[in-house]
Amino acid sequence: MKKLSARLLAEAVASRRRERGLTQAQLAAMTGINRALLSRLESQNFTPSVDQLHALAETLGFDPAALFAEPDAAPAEAIPP
Repeated sequence: MKKLSARLLAEAVASRRRERGLTQAQLAAMTGINRALLSRLESQNFTPSVDQLHALAETLGFDPAALFAEPDAAPAEAIPP
């Protein structure tokens, strides 16, 4: 099952925020997400709620579905026979 990629999310939010000339404080005001949480998100240390992800996607203009990826495959020796 696909999972939200912290790396893809961080890259999307940071790059689109910068493209629009927004500070984290301005994006926080626009989305209702605390600025410190946005900083953690851009550092891949925070996973937003569904509502927060939706607010970011609407504000910054990206498709949240594009941020989901297959998790890394487990090493062969970890898979039971």
